[in-house]
Amino acid sequence: MGTHTTRRPRFDLSRILVIDLEATCWSGDPPPGETPEIIEIGNAILHTADLHVEPGPEILVQPIRSSVSEFCTELTTLTPQVLREKGVGFPRALDALLEAHGELKGTVWASYGQYDRTMLTAECERRRIEFPFSDTHLNVKRLVALMGGWARETGMMRAMRRVGVEPTPGSTHHRGADDAVNIARLLAVVLASSRERPSGRSTQPRSRWAGKAV
Repeated sequence: MGTHTTRRPRFDLSRILVIDLEATCWSGDPPPGETPEIIEIGNAILHTADLHVEPGPEILVQPIRSSVSEFCTELTTLTPQVLREKGVGFPRALDALLEAHGELKGTVWASYGQYDRTMLTAECERRRIEFPFSDTHLNVKRLVALMGGWARETGMMRAMRRVGVEPTPGSTHHRGADDAVNIARLLAVVLASSRERPSGRSTQPRSRWAGKAV
């Protein structure tokens, strides 16, 4: 009698989904009863074959447990009115992400640091929604520091300057849609550097940006 082996679905390595969240925030402590809440899910696709970056759709989320402070608006440019008019509920925002990029359980995804993963996990648990992403998450903040041989991790904009990646013209830092694209471009440089072939028998990675001063 023959045996049947169930094969797991093939993992898609042709692309990496880059996520960058924006959340409600304040210059000091949150008002009583309020906590940071996702208000934007920035997203972009990095195609791994040619390292082409494809911007994703704008996905704004209406907060229900917190308010958008003046400080938050100054940081992100997002106003309460914009979120009322263009924002959707968090479950619908996840649906929009799936509609744009398809099934994500077999897709590598990335963000700059662990914050985005932590926030998404907590929000899904709070709402008892299935976490739509795979368990393969790349922390670009740590990865770029390791590839560069830096002594410590650094912020996104500083990392881009050190690597020599100019922000996309017209992009706004702390807007999720723009930051997702720029993080994807930063990750593309990391992957390109890892694909370079070292000359001779040197075991040191070739990188035009490794070892730059902090």
